[in-house]
Amino acid sequence: MGEHPIFLKNIKKIYHHNTILDIEEVTFRLGHIYGITGTNGVGKTTLLRIIQRAIQPDEGEVNHKLYIEMVGHDNGLFQDMTVCENMFLNREETMSVAGLTFFKWKKIKEKTKEMLQEIGLDICPQAYVRELSLSTQKLLEVVIAISKKPDVLIIDEPLTLLDVEEIQFLNRLLQKYINKNRIIMYASHRLDEMFQVVHDVVIMRHGKIVAMQPVQNMTLESMFEFAEKDIHKYPKRPISLGEPLLEVKGLRTEYIHDISFQLRKGEILGVVGLRGAYKSMIGKALFGVLGYEGKIYVKGVEKKIRTTTQAVEAGICYLGSRNEGMFADESIMENIVSANIPQIRRLRYSGKKLISKYYMELLHISNAHIDYPMGKMSAGNKQKIVLAKWFFSQSRVFIFNKPTANIDSSSKVDIYNIFADLVETGAGVMLMSNDLEEIAGICDRVLVIENGKIKKEILRKDLSVHTLVKTLQNWK
Repeated sequence: MGEHPIFLKNIKKIYHHNTILDIEEVTFRLGHIYGITGTNGVGKTTLLRIIQRAIQPDEGEVNHKLYIEMVGHDNGLFQDMTVCENMFLNREETMSVAGLTFFKWKKIKEKTKEMLQEIGLDICPQAYVRELSLSTQKLLEVVIAISKKPDVLIIDEPLTLLDVEEIQFLNRLLQKYINKNRIIMYASHRLDEMFQVVHDVVIMRHGKIVAMQPVQNMTLESMFEFAEKDIHKYPKRPISLGEPLLEVKGLRTEYIHDISFQLRKGEILGVVGLRGAYKSMIGKALFGVLGYEGKIYVKGVEKKIRTTTQAVEAGICYLGSRNEGMFADESIMENIVSANIPQIRRLRYSGKKLISKYYMELLHISNAHIDYPMGKMSAGNKQKIVLAKWFFSQSRVFIFNKPTANIDSSSKVDIYNIFADLVETGAGVMLMSNDLEEIAGICDRVLVIENGKIKKEILRKDLSVHTLVKTLQNWK
């Protein structure tokens, strides 16, 4: 297999005209554990899935002949099957009796029990997976992958579900499994725990590998030199903040617990949290998608928001990460004007046309006519059009959940400038995003969410990617 059994050259992956991955050349050596890190959306999972050959690059060469097992951040277990059934799925030992084939269930259960005891994972082989905690399920996935003895073990974002003891258990497991004929790739945001086990650190930014160094040559602080380099590209205007525009007191749902905060006129309020923090549930409750308890005030007046229509009437809009509120079979024009019912009832086609063209020019939506079907637009332009719809709605409280996902860099800057235009006129923007550079670049204040609660508030003067990551990961 050679000293470098995995070699990638000139790899590109493009989705909807947006370059997700652009790797010039990289090799991975036998006997090493690689820690692959970078903020959400930099292309870590895409890189790993290309190495796994689960997806094909649009350009470039992937050179290896290795057996790979990958544990993704999504749950890969069958919930209604037992632990031992998951453990030996498609690998069951069988016997033949009178021409019939039977599984040797007793032996399968015994082998599962021995394997779990050997690694110190206290699980009943006959327990149904759905009865296990999510963190235990994640560890079980890793154990199942290891039991198949792959040449390359890939683990994508395992630590968000695990507590400190479980992370230490996982790290011991990986240290035991690695040898001179194997490779482990370990993608994570939890840098401090990851640093305890990896040999080499691979840092990614904007689909590129910007550094690949032995862990002893890296410090946690040096990682953020890469993350902070392009902070100037985020347009941040000096805007004076006014009185509270939105006030939330004791907001509670099935997912969030006793959350209280204010959004002031002229403010961009960031909301961040690791996967499973339920940050998006706050926006959905405020927009009438989820039932809630507590009080919501807009411009000092309490509003009962039980439906999305009531939210729009209260001056609140919500743009989700999957183009919620998009009418795929309607034209661009009809989508743009759809949220401002009182005004469009008074408008003729010529008025709608004028408004639609204005917002299309504002957002640089080119090469499309206002009557073009929304469903045929690219992902980035769909996002822009839904954004235009809410700008025209005359809302004053804008709740955006990952609004720049799948949008190219120049279009992102357009949207940031529009955010600045909005707050300059006295609106308030609540921005939920996994892009910590984006949050640090344009927000006035940030709420860090953990397990459905506000863990910390970070003011503009203390705001940086470094501070955000430290807070999210409980670094001292």
